[in-house]
Amino acid sequence: MQDYPVIKNLLCSIFSVDVGLDESEAFAALGRVLNDKRQRKKIEHELLVLFNDQSALWVELLDNDSYVVYPADDKSDAKSYLMGILWNKVFPGVPLP
Repeated sequence: MQDYPVIKNLLCSIFSVDVGLDESEAFAALGRVLNDKRQRKKIEHELLVLFNDQSALWVELLDNDSYVVYPADDKSDAKSYLMGILWNKVFPGVPLP
């Protein structure tokens, strides 16, 4: 599995339960990040690679020793959650690859 440092940073700094943002605050923070064209390009690239990565550890992306975003039950649950909080915000209306 690749490292996905930009996505992990977003998850840790915006969506982690330890940060304490509610959903609207988290999406507002993500929106501010996405307004930076360079950051947006990096996020877009990592998301495209992630959603095509057969070896991705989806559950671990959301719940690990460094941060907890969402305690997914399985790969499908984790992937669906990430689709909702990141993919649909970065690529609105675009189906998964």
